[in-house]
Amino acid sequence: MKTNFAHLSPEEKSIVARLKASLALHLVEEASASDAGLQTICPTRGVSMKLGIRGAGPALGLRVPQTSQISPTPPGRPSLLLFFPNTKAAVRVLSGAKGTVIPVPLGAGAFAALAFFRKASGRATELLRAPDTSEATRARLLLAATLYGLEAIAGESYLERRMQIVPDGVVSVRAGEIAYRVTKRGKTIQIQNNVAPAPASDSPRPAALLSFAGYRSAIDVLSGKRQAVVALGSGEVHIEGLLPLVQGLFAVLDRLSWYLGVEV
Repeated sequence: MKTNFAHLSPEEKSIVARLKASLALHLVEEASASDAGLQTICPTRGVSMKLGIRGAGPALGLRVPQTSQISPTPPGRPSLLLFFPNTKAAVRVLSGAKGTVIPVPLGAGAFAALAFFRKASGRATELLRAPDTSEATRARLLLAATLYGLEAIAGESYLERRMQIVPDGVVSVRAGEIAYRVTKRGKTIQIQNNVAPAPASDSPRPAALLSFAGYRSAIDVLSGKRQAVVALGSGEVHIEGLLPLVQGLFAVLDRLSWYLGVEV
């Protein structure tokens, strides 16, 4: 049974707004890295901007380099802040409905960044739905949505007891050429993907591995077409190492599914 946004507690409203913002930004990043059309229209200086939501914690940032250049350089300081006056406005706008959002220019290229963000947001949705999207791209988008979703909700009070039980550690998540490090530490989950800088030499080694047999296996499980337990039994998903850590993340994933089902 789905829950309406109006029935959520203030904390839950804050979390669902932050979740929507995080997923919007990370899907734009992944779509920009995967889609040649977006790389072509990306501003010369790249895109650096933030989403700010009153009542939902610190602003979240987006950085998209101009990858079509021979030697791309990372974007500089944020040129734009998209400010939402409340959590409801953020959830509505980031769900594709009408709502209030205030563009605040912070530097040169603000409106080019806004235009790119709008285009890339729509393109990310198209890539997830279009039947001709490559399996690699679809798997990358679904993994980003799933893992960064875990990161966004991990600190809520509803999950506090669960997060205390789950042991700390790093899980390596892989599907084909896609690789992520999922670090559970205390009440937080932090995500690092394969295009991020390499972990420092003193970073903890993975305590567990969660791997998919291929992109199609990842797509089927993450989209809900195939139950994880069935995929595990058939060998499409493989887990090794510290199993309580991986099992704990699946419990957080159940809570993420509940948040993604909230209606505005």
